[in-house]
Amino acid sequence: MTLPEQTKILQAYIKENKNISQISQTEISKIYQDLIDCITDHNHIYYIESSPIISDFEYDELFDYLKRIEEYFPFLISGNSPTQKLINQIQEWFQKMEHTNPMLSLENSYNAQNLFEREERLLKILEKAEISEKPTYYIEPKFDGLGIELIYQDWIFQSAITRGDGLIWEDVTENVKTIKNLKKILNWNIKWKISFRWEIVIAKSELNKINEERSAKWLQIYANTRNLASGSLKQLDPSITASRNLQCFVYEILYSEQNEILDINNLWLATYPAILESKNIHDIVKVCENSETKNKLENEDIDFDWLVIKIKEEELRKLVWSTNHHPRRAVAYKFPAQQVSTQIKSVEFQVWRTWIITPVANVEIVNLSGANISRVSLHNFDFIKEKDIHHNDFVRIQRSGEVIPYIVSTIIDRREWNSKKIEAPTNCPSCNTKLTQIDMHYYCQNPNCPAQIKEKIIRFVSKDCMDIEWIWESIVDVLVENNIIRNIADLYKLLDFETERVVRRFPWFADKKVSEIKKQLEESKNKEFRRLLNWLGITWIWKKTAKDIYDELATQFTHETTLSDITKHLTNQEFLIWIYWVWEKIIQWIIEYWHNNQDLLKKLEELWLSFNCYEWNNKTESKWHFCITWSFKVSRPEIIKAMEKNWYISDSNPTKTTNFILVWEKPWSKLQKSQELWIEVIYWRDNITKQFPYLLDIKAQENKKEPIQMWLF
Repeated sequence: MTLPEQTKILQAYIKENKNISQISQTEISKIYQDLIDCITDHNHIYYIESSPIISDFEYDELFDYLKRIEEYFPFLISGNSPTQKLINQIQEWFQKMEHTNPMLSLENSYNAQNLFEREERLLKILEKAEISEKPTYYIEPKFDGLGIELIYQDWIFQSAITRGDGLIWEDVTENVKTIKNLKKILNWNIKWKISFRWEIVIAKSELNKINEERSAKWLQIYANTRNLASGSLKQLDPSITASRNLQCFVYEILYSEQNEILDINNLWLATYPAILESKNIHDIVKVCENSETKNKLENEDIDFDWLVIKIKEEELRKLVWSTNHHPRRAVAYKFPAQQVSTQIKSVEFQVWRTWIITPVANVEIVNLSGANISRVSLHNFDFIKEKDIHHNDFVRIQRSGEVIPYIVSTIIDRREWNSKKIEAPTNCPSCNTKLTQIDMHYYCQNPNCPAQIKEKIIRFVSKDCMDIEWIWESIVDVLVENNIIRNIADLYKLLDFETERVVRRFPWFADKKVSEIKKQLEESKNKEFRRLLNWLGITWIWKKTAKDIYDELATQFTHETTLSDITKHLTNQEFLIWIYWVWEKIIQWIIEYWHNNQDLLKKLEELWLSFNCYEWNNKTESKWHFCITWSFKVSRPEIIKAMEKNWYISDSNPTKTTNFILVWEKPWSKLQKSQELWIEVIYWRDNITKQFPYLLDIKAQENKKEPIQMWLF
């Protein structure tokens, strides 16, 4: 599943399940892990690739839901949660070290009520500390740039560090030295180590100039100033950074070896003046909600994306302190989502893997929140009816609520007199089969529909299913369009000499690629059955449910498993009903699927796809359960996958049946709970790799070649 697809599913889930307290523990555990994975991936493309695909509002919606889950179910809290630590935000080609103090994110607010409630919480903290003084607030504009820590020793500039994951950084000192307004010597005789938090930005006028030059050379242009600033700072050649006219502004002291109170404005550092200072939160709210404030900032040559409200008094700032993710001494007030108008040029109908026909509007290209928008989802025909959307309508869109922009409303006054309503197609746009309507959706029920075949194969080779990484979407297009494969069983034709000879004639099928595809197809024949079960697309069968069913199947086999063996169990209602949280409706869907897809399952069995269920009972370790806590330097799913291949069973949280827990740095509640349950604790790198040497073979990332011992252990 792609990141946009995963995000869209989670956003729909959040919209339908606002009351977290009414969700079952099993279901919320699955959603919790999906949110962690999704947010972590968005962190990576925002901080590393500088190419976000969702707006700040959409990101905050996901992040806030994650925080709410952790408030209701604190025992679920994972050390890999973005609320505990930023993850996947480090480039690989810069040197890494630690910050003097963590560079935390800011908590966000979108309305006055939230600011009033926040002050109430702050006053309660002060009241407990027997402090009657109200804090003084001041408002600063928040630069839309790249956060940096600058370190000075004995008043002389020493090094520059990107924010990274908040603790681990990238050394960009040589590049930062090229920034013209950087102060290399402080104004005071400070004979100790001190560091500041800066923002690296670039002017809008500079963005326009660079984009004009790149456009003339037919190069890709930068979507916004933040992407340009980030890309410029992380160049391997400092001379390129020097040519980009970056600027840096300081806005707080991060660390000081001495307790002496310093005034940033007296240190020759580039600062931006505060907008307002007041002890009255109502004055602060008034400025935040005043449209003139936003208009003034938008007219500046520097991009500002929101306001930051801070406590001024140093003693009070220290008292309210921080969570692991954000400081309580400051909050970001984000302006309402930007809306723009554009015109629908045409409407297409796409066929999804689940057979649903989804309408999509092609619109006149418009820039929205730093992204050029050319396509907007119309979701379904009830949505089209509700919004009264016609062909060629002018519409208002904003980047909130959906991964692709959301249509807020149509502009009726600009509608053409002869405009036509958008009607559902009668036939499939891919195979021309007559469509079937069920509620608000229209379905293509032709199992041989080319669009469906492509979607199913792309899903089959995905990481969560058979994990065949060398078969890309473009390769699937070639194979399906040339009638080489018509279903997932046909994929294995690529192992035949005759089919191999045919595909070598097409682009992208070089010797190495064909060799890797054949190797991974052979390996997939012996992968866990849960991967196939996850692919089938049965309603409510996700990764977690597929694993639950797989674990139960594993207890049934003491000989080599065949799909016929598995079919006997998955069409047996008495067997399925005993599997935890597989309820009656899911049982019905599973049995129906197995009865309706016998031809496909038979083809897979003829290909000798055996799913190793039987081997669980042949291993003495099969009854050993383990748990993981805190900040391993590799993906937790990869560790779990390696352990499960060696016949250990993963528990998301310690229980009475857990045999041991793997502990890395700074463990949290899981360690404490394990100790209370007398669970064996295996600490740190030497003991872990000594007992589980196969963990050394985990790759750092999919595109990395060095084994894990080079950088983790």
